[in-house]
Amino acid sequence: GSLAETALLSKGTPSTAVSFTMQQVAAHSSAASCYSAIEGSVYDLTPFIGKHPGGAAAIKSLCGVDGTAAFTGQHGGQGRPVSELASLKIGVLVQ
Repeated sequence: GSLAETALLSKGTPSTAVSFTMQQVAAHSSAASCYSAIEGSVYDLTPFIGKHPGGAAAIKSLCGVDGTAAFTGQHGGQGRPVSELASLKIGVLVQ
């Protein structure tokens, strides 16, 4: 538990990434705790619900589900939404 190890873990490098199943993601299906799987990664969208420029409802609809189609349909190839999303990543999706 050195400081260097802690810093490494918080960066979410592949070797230390936390794994989630869709069942675990589905358990976080409310505005109080909102996880979504997008393109194979898992994101905690909870802190972003109130900040989303397109409105809270768009984020709430992704809570507990795979939001890949919704996100890429709305924001595919857009730099800012992609980087905002990246900052909320908490792990990777496993089958």
